[in-house]
Amino acid sequence: MEPCQRNLDEQQTELADRMDCGMLIKRINDTLEKQANSELQKCDITFFQFKMLAALHFLGSGTATLKELERHFGVAQSTAAGIVTRLERKQLIESFHSASDRRVKCVRITPAGCALCEEHREAIDRSEANMLQCLTEEERQQLREMLLRVYRSLV
Repeated sequence: MEPCQRNLDEQQTELADRMDCGMLIKRINDTLEKQANSELQKCDITFFQFKMLAALHFLGSGTATLKELERHFGVAQSTAAGIVTRLERKQLIESFHSASDRRVKCVRITPAGCALCEEHREAIDRSEANMLQCLTEEERQQLREMLLRVYRSLV
C-alpha cells in the first residue's frame, strides 16, 4: 500500500473511532444499503423497494394497506405510493381498493414478487452475516437486543 493510501486509511479509522453512535449506525446502514443495491441492480429494483416486497412477503396474507406501509417504513404517502407504482409496473405487486372501504388502497405481492424475495433473501442475509462476523454469537445477540431497546425507546 502506498504511504498516502495508508495515511488515508489511518485517518479514516481515527475518524471512525471518534464518531458518535448515531453516525456509526448511519454509516453501517449506508454501507449495507450500497451492497444490497449492488446485488439488486440486476433485478432493476432498489433495496428500499426490496424491503417493501419483503415486508409484504413475510406477512401471512401478503397484503397490506398503503397506510400500513407508510407507517411501517416511516415515509410520506407520496413516497410509499411512488414505490408501489414502480413495483406494480414491474408486476411484483398489485394494488386494489378495500372491499369494505373503497377509499383504502391495498397492496398485495404477486408470485413474481415472492420469487424475487426468495431469490435475494439469501444474499441480503449473507451481507448481514459478513457485517457481524467479527462478533461472537453471544455478542450478536447482545447487539440485537441493545439496538431493539434503543429503537423501542425512540418510537
